Order: sequence, then C-alpha cells, then structure tokens
Amino acid sequence: MYIGSTDTRGLMHCVWEIIDNGVDEALAGAADRVEVLLHPDGSVEVHDNGRGIPTDKEPRTGLPGVEVVATKLHAGGKFGGGSYVATGGLHGVGLSVVNALSSRMDIDVERSPAVQGLSFQRGVPGVFAEEGPGGDFEPRSGLTRKGGRVAKGRTGTRIRFWPDRQIFTRDATYVYDELVTRARQTSFIVPGLEIVVRDLRGEEPVEESFKHDGGITEFADFLSPDEPVTSILRLQGSDTFTETVPLLDDKGHMTPQEIERELTVDVAVRWGTGYETTLRSFVNVIATPKGGTHVSGFETALTKTFNDVMRASKALKVNDPDVMKDDVLEGLTSVVTVRLAEPQFEGQT
Repeated sequence: MYIGSTDTRGLMHCVWEIIDNGVDEALAGAADRVEVLLHPDGSVEVHDNGRGIPTDKEPRTGLPGVEVVATKLHAGGKFGGGSYVATGGLHGVGLSVVNALSSRMDIDVERSPAVQGLSFQRGVPGVFAEEGPGGDFEPRSGLTRKGGRVAKGRTGTRIRFWPDRQIFTRDATYVYDELVTRARQTSFIVPGLEIVVRDLRGEEPVEESFKHDGGITEFADFLSPDEPVTSILRLQGSDTFTETVPLLDDKGHMTPQEIERELTVDVAVRWGTGYETTLRSFVNVIATPKGGTHVSGFETALTKTFNDVMRASKALKVNDPDVMKDDVLEGLTSVVTVRLAEPQFEGQT
C-alpha cells in the first residue's frame, strides 16, 4: 500500500524513503552530507551527518525514540509541529514502512560518547546471532547495539536494510543510474548538500558524488538545451497563508483549527534560442512531473507579467490581443520549487 508495488519500483521507493530522511536533515540545516552504499549482499546503507535520531526514552511509551520512529506509523519529526518545516518522504511513515518490509534493518546513531543502535527483523526489535539477515534472532526491546567512540560534536545516523525477499519479487533490484539521477537532482535543490552514491556490487566499485552550491541556478543551466537569449533570473520569496486542519484537542477529539503556514518559493528561469519548454517542478525536494497548483500559478503569473509589461511599454497597442501562454513559455528553461508544511500530493503512492 505504501510503496506502490513489490518490484524494482517499490524497492527503489524504499531507498528513497531512507535517503529523504537524510535530506530532511539537510533541509533543516543540520546535515551537509548523505552517503548511499549498495552492498554485494543485496543490502543498502545510508549514512547522514545530521543530528541523529533521538535515543532518549520517549515518555509515553518508555522506549528509545529511535525504536518508536522505526516501529510506529506517524511518529517521525514531521508530525505534531515537530522539528521539520518542510519535508519529503511518505509523510513520516517512511522508516517504519521500510523496516516492516526488511528481513533485517540496523540503525546506528552516532552521538558522543559512543555509537548506539538496534536491529530489527521485519519490524520487530531484537538481536541477531550473526551478521546479515540469516541465523537465529531473539526479540528484545531497547538499544542492543554498541559501537565505537564518537568525537564530541559529531552526530549522524547510519541505516542499513536487507529487503524481505518473501515480499519483493526475485528480479527487484537497485538501479544505480536512477539513484545517480535523483542524487544529482537533489543536490541542485538543496545547495551545499553533498550526496555520494557508491555501488560495491560489481568487480570494480563505482562512485559518484554531487554538490552544487549554486542551487537551482546551476540546475537551470544544466537543463538548458539551447543557446541563451537571457541570463538566468532567480526569483525568490516567502509568504504566509492560513489553512484549516484537523488537530487533536484536549479531549482527544479531532477538531478543525486554523493554522498559519509559511510558504517559500524559489524559481530560476532563462530563455534560449530554441522552441522547446523545459520545466522541472518540486515540492519539498519531491519531483512533481505532473505539475500541480504551483506550476499552474507560475505559468499564469508569468503570462500576466509579460502582458502587463508589454502594455505598459506600448509594445502591445490598446486593440492588440494578449500574448498567449505558449508564446511566453517558448524557449523557456525553468525550475520551480516550493517548500511548505504537510503538502497534499495528488499522485502520492
């Protein structure tokens, strides 16, 4: 239900979920590096240098925070007005869903003085008798893995999971090129974030690293298929809006309440000599290939602005018809990104 299928697409969705957790840390300004390793034994490891998933006891359950996040739906930092303003991923259910679909998952949190962690088998916390997903498993709650010492001030999270082959089809596999494409795209949208993808499955390890401090200005330049007519124009702004959302009240009932949200918009545009329109759009780092209200709004505003300016400068006479949207978008390369809390994705898996 959550990942859409049990073939390669669904398996890749699991990888995106774990990577998106690291990217969310970067969006919050707490991380600047995410590393992805594809191991020969079919497991995937993702390491970020963010704040580290909390290991303290969670008051309501008495369990370590990391165990709650990995076993309960809607327990991540995306809920209850928590630590994230804008996030990608499956609305905070990502880690627990991937955990339930893994024959083994190891989570290690790096925080001074030492690494602490725990293992799971198909979502159940416990201890494995040996390395990898095979062998005896003893269910046990709490932090059961102890690692080496961690230098003061250094933090991070390392997650490694082996997908459950009772669920995923035999030919479901990780597609390196897809990982690289998405890593490059994300590094453009989150300036200063370095994403490393390393494939250890072949005879020779393959590695690619991406970091773009110029953000979507560099992305628009990368996407441009033709010679430039204009330089790249960057349009940025933010505003607030009021949204009615159901919230838990003191009596435990869901009641509609008005919340003030912040919306940040960042757009890069340039026109070239060609006739094609190249437009990429994103909401909180999630690509929206089918567009959405953010794209419709952008195209409408762009067309209106062109007409207003052309009328003001008398390039269009009083009786001339308005310039059409298709004319304005011709030869345009643009990247449209918006960030907001809890967006509604129509095409969400």
